[in-house]
Amino acid sequence: MFTQIKPGPVPPGPVEAASLAEALKAGDQSDPIDLLLSCHTRIRHFTAIAVKLTQPGAPAGEVRSAAGAVYRYYSQALPLHEADENESVYPRLKAALAGAGDEDPLAAANQAMVDQHRTIDRTVASLLPKWQAAAADASAVSATAAEAGELEDAWRDHLALEERLIFPALRDRLSVEDRRGIRLEMQARRQPQR
Repeated sequence: MFTQIKPGPVPPGPVEAASLAEALKAGDQSDPIDLLLSCHTRIRHFTAIAVKLTQPGAPAGEVRSAAGAVYRYYSQALPLHEADENESVYPRLKAALAGAGDEDPLAAANQAMVDQHRTIDRTVASLLPKWQAAAADASAVSATAAEAGELEDAWRDHLALEERLIFPALRDRLSVEDRRGIRLEMQARRQPQR
């Protein structure tokens, strides 16, 4: 039986809950950087599934199930993660680096984070309807092969940038109050809309 693409549980990350929303609802008080790193674990997990979906020989039921899981992750959870970084991390780090100048590697990395999100979003926007189609008809998954590989490459570079430069800077350059504010904003984004 071909079981390599089953969505299964997300590998453990800094936050052990199945989703960041579940962790925050359960009262998780983790540092926001640890919460963001747990999102990166999920991004890697669902991107790997997206790539594996295109391998020949997978049973149609597994392809449909996995494509549905990838679609749900990328249409629901990823936008929240990007909002965390674009709306909570980016402006606070930019303010902390005020006066550093555009030549500063950290200021450039902070801007690159947001710019790379736009590039990734274009690829994801193209893939979402294809994953949705594959969730209904496994034969549609072949249309995702090239873009899934491109997405994996884009994420590899993007996540490395954030983990190497941005996240350490959040610990070094932001106040405890700023980090608490990021976590509270992350939590608010995941509250059910009334």
